Amino acid sequence: MTSYFRESRNIELSLLYYLENNLNTDWSGTTVIKTFKDAYSKNIELPIICVYLSDTSSTRLEIGDETLDNRYLLMIEVFAKSGAQRLDIADYIIDKLKDGWVHYDHSHAVGDKSTLVRSANGRDWVTSFVGNSKVSLIETIDTKDKHRHSISIRVRTSG
Repeated sequence: MTSYFRESRNIELSLLYYLENNLNTDWSGTTVIKTFKDAYSKNIELPIICVYLSDTSSTRLEIGDETLDNRYLLMIEVFAKSGAQRLDIADYIIDKLKDGWVHYDHSHAVGDKSTLVRSANGRDWVTSFVGNSKVSLIETIDTKDKHRHSISIRVRTSG
């Protein structure tokens, strides 16, 4: 029996998959990751895009209704080679996000926990661009933080 992931994971993985496919086509050599600590791996070269779900807010769709209207705060961290590349990649990502992307229900392949199976189920939409700015750290411990950018978006799904 196939075990499907819950909505939060599907939102995160759908965006990760969308950006990975677009960046592989338009920005060859860019690595898209889900685990923040992997950005600092010595084995991964810049540019790196890290995508992760940061927060979920829920409100009732109607008073007395059990249906929740969930909004997901997704973070996209850009680790670039230069200030110019940081800005170009950030603009590129914003442009790709504005029209939404396919929402997928994900599961593990039967008998293979390392392979994901995707089934299209609606679309994910950006309801607001919350943040889009350079990350300025007081003390840069790692050189990968020198040209870092953070994009945060609030998303809902129609799936």
